[in-house]
Amino acid sequence: MLLLLFPALTLASLPTEAGLQVDSKLKWPHPETDGPAPEVPPPPTPSALNLTFDPGTWTLTWLCSHDIMVTSCYVNFTLHGRPTRRRMQNTLGCRCQFRALTLHLGVTLGVNATTGNVTIHERLDYIFPGPPGSEAVNVSCEIHDAAAMTCTWEAGPAAPPDARYFLVLRNTTGHKLPGCPSGPALSGCRINDLTGLPDRLHVTVAGWSQSGGALRAYDVILNTKAIERLSPPSNITGSCNASHCAVSWVPPRTWATMGFADFRYELDLRRTDMDPDPDLDTTVTVSSRPENRFEFPSPEPREGHVVRVRVGDVRSKRWSVWSPPVKFGADRPIVPRLPVYIIAMGVTLTCVLGLALAWRRFIWHRLLPRIPDIQDKVSDNALVNPQTLRKDLAA
Repeated sequence: MLLLLFPALTLASLPTEAGLQVDSKLKWPHPETDGPAPEVPPPPTPSALNLTFDPGTWTLTWLCSHDIMVTSCYVNFTLHGRPTRRRMQNTLGCRCQFRALTLHLGVTLGVNATTGNVTIHERLDYIFPGPPGSEAVNVSCEIHDAAAMTCTWEAGPAAPPDARYFLVLRNTTGHKLPGCPSGPALSGCRINDLTGLPDRLHVTVAGWSQSGGALRAYDVILNTKAIERLSPPSNITGSCNASHCAVSWVPPRTWATMGFADFRYELDLRRTDMDPDPDLDTTVTVSSRPENRFEFPSPEPREGHVVRVRVGDVRSKRWSVWSPPVKFGADRPIVPRLPVYIIAMGVTLTCVLGLALAWRRFIWHRLLPRIPDIQDKVSDNALVNPQTLRKDLAA
């Protein structure tokens, strides 16, 4: 080994002024290794901005520096199944606070900045922590009875058996609202206090397990006007005159502010008699009107009508359930037909039997007239004792 290194040291130590030329392509033997040389990963690129993200307020922050000027920030996320991008030009100090985002499918956040003449583009990917598949599924919320909201869900397919979930409500700026009063639950909860509930509501269903720790969260943005289940109209009444009938009702009470122009109605009109008539038994759609009244022709005589009413939102396909049926418009008492038939049949049979007996009596007397009785010679009395009669004849 010393013999191999000595020429190299000797050649390297010779001055070039001596006229000796050293071949730069000269290769000295190296120890052989098995397989290709291992690849050395490049050193990580240092982050000039040190991006961080707060999922509770949807705020992206970075390291403040006088040498760095941030020109814009952006976020790419999925909203109602569609890719969405939001961009902010005017940043607030060293942060960008976005309005409500859905994070359960992951988001990509980025910052564009300059330092001197150098342009900087930095990005940060974020998704809720926790095991995939442990998040709640089939999450839905519904406002009902104009005063309460019920949210339901199911445990995720990969959630442990002891998984429990809790509801977090926020407005579009990240401010927390009152949640479930009962705490963590398996499949849902009811909120009776809707004070301060905004038109756009961010709902997060987070979870916890004693065996698995924190579960992955699920979030969604809801339009509270679109999730309200309408109640049917009330105080439904009907009245009739000689030629027409009218139905009136009172609009339902709602949690969201809705005027008469926001409603539409359906009336299910039927006659109370047993014979259905397609021209009279029909469903009518009535556009909203301030008087909440519907008139239709119904000349006398009539046996009356039965009506049910339901209400819908003109901005969606939502309909309430049908109201209880209301009867109106009968100008005479409605007698059940089966007893009437029985009575009519009885009267008819009685008449037929009476006529048959009378006819039989008449024919019997015409064909077989009555034989006159023997009268007494003295008294002309027909009621004579037969023994006395025989003695008189013998004398």
